[in-house]
Amino acid sequence: MRTAFTAAALALLAGLSAGAQAFEFQVSAPDFTVTIPGVPSLSMKPHPMQATHPHLRYMGADGPYTVSIITPSAERGMSALQCASATVRSLAARPNVPPSDEFYKARLDEHTFVAIYVTQMPGLLQLHAHLLSAAAGTHCVEVHVSRIATSVDDVAPWFSGFQEARISAR
Repeated sequence: MRTAFTAAALALLAGLSAGAQAFEFQVSAPDFTVTIPGVPSLSMKPHPMQATHPHLRYMGADGPYTVSIITPSAERGMSALQCASATVRSLAARPNVPPSDEFYKARLDEHTFVAIYVTQMPGLLQLHAHLLSAAAGTHCVEVHVSRIATSVDDVAPWFSGFQEARISAR
């Protein structure tokens, strides 16, 4: 009985501490902050291809998680919705991305949108989320988060885990 209680308490504490993790990263020029509850903090470095592709800004990886921050130039005054729409249209043309009618798409707040999907790899799943916005009236913002999963049980929490994610202008 005591062992079962201890195991249950430890599982609850592990769940609480896992839920307490949050990725937060500030970007300058254009200025914005990315906040993603449920994704661990990662050490973000300049993207390895930034020298030849300046819109590829930052990248970080730890265990099953990878985060990339991309800031392509936008037409002056493009809104977050216009940037999100343009990015979603372009996603389906990328390698190993399903057609856009297989994405979950949502508006998280007036400045943050999300497109989420799952791809299959031999023996595992790759969970993807693209947080989308605009910054400074000059750039679109795309934050691509991916996670390797070994169980379909990880899919539903992945989809619901982005409901509180935000891209906020500073």
